[in-house]
Formats: sequence, structure tokens, C-alpha cells
Amino acid sequence: MAKTTTTKKATSAAKKTTSVAKKTTSTKATAAKKTTTAKPAAKKTTTAKPAAKKVAVPKAVELSVTGNKKIETLCKEFNKKFPCLQLCIFYSYARDQVKKGESITPIDRSKTLASVRRANSGGDISISGNKKIKSLEKEFDTVFGLYAQVCYYTPEGRGVYTSGSSDDMTLSSFNEYCEKRGCPQNKWK
Repeated sequence: MAKTTTTKKATSAAKKTTSVAKKTTSTKATAAKKTTTAKPAAKKTTTAKPAAKKVAVPKAVELSVTGNKKIETLCKEFNKKFPCLQLCIFYSYARDQVKKGESITPIDRSKTLASVRRANSGGDISISGNKKIKSLEKEFDTVFGLYAQVCYYTPEGRGVYTSGSSDDMTLSSFNEYCEKRGCPQNKWK
């Protein structure tokens, strides 16, 4: 009977060893799977880093012209966007004075567009670089009932209103043309 007990103990010990070995193998396999699974996650993090370095390019800024805007603010914003150009705004009767060859005086720049526009007019205008000069001047007449002129200074320092073929150019292209000619920038005061 002593042999049977010893054989049972040996068999029992062998089963325990096999069981422990299976657990160890199972644990190592699970750990290996976890390690294998974790590696692609690390690659995803690496892929995300370069995407975070991209810089957004700002869109072209449009100037919004509403009745609440002061003429002075509008003229400064216009000159900031188009450094070689100026926007001059007059009462609508100034157009007739120009035709007669009379001198005209700009509107008080501390006033808002709503306070100087025609009584039956109103609305908004959007100014962008791809707008033609003649379209902008016409919109001021249509929307606000005001006479607007885009002007610039020649390289010699003489102030000139746009006319003729220059009125068919866009604001950006005419500003670029003035820069190439050497016209002074930021002359608006």
C-alpha cells in the first residue's frame, strides 16, 4: 500500500506541475497577445502627431459694411486691406459737383453710414479683393445712396481717383498694380 500512496502522490505532483506549466504558458501567451495588440495602438499615436502639426490657413477676410459702421472705421479697415488704396465717401450730390468741375468735400468721418445715407436706403455691403472698383462704387450708391470713390496716390504724391480702365480692375489687382508702380502706402489719415 505504500507503493500506491507514493504513486498517487507522484501522479498528483505531476498533474500540479503540468497545471502550473499550462497556467504559465497561458499567461505568457496572453501577455504576448497584449503586447502584440498594444504595438498597433502605439503606431496610431505616432500617426496622429504629424496631423496635429498642420497649420490652418486663414481665409481671405471680407470687410462688412453696415449702417452702424463709422466712416472713419470703414476707411481705416479698407486701407489696411488695400494699403495703396483709399475709400472716399461723399454725399450723393457731390457727383453733380464733380461733373461741373467744382471741388467736393468728404463727409464727416466721425459719423455712421446710417446717419448720412439717403432716408429711403439701407442694407449691407461686403468688400472683398475680387470685387471690381466700379461695382463697389455702384453698390454704395445703390445701397446707401452715397457717392464713393476709390483713390490712390501716384509715386509723385498726387492724389487721384480711379476712372476708366482702372475701374474695371478688382481691388486686389489694382492695389498690386499700385504697389508695383511705387505708389505710397497707408496714406489714409
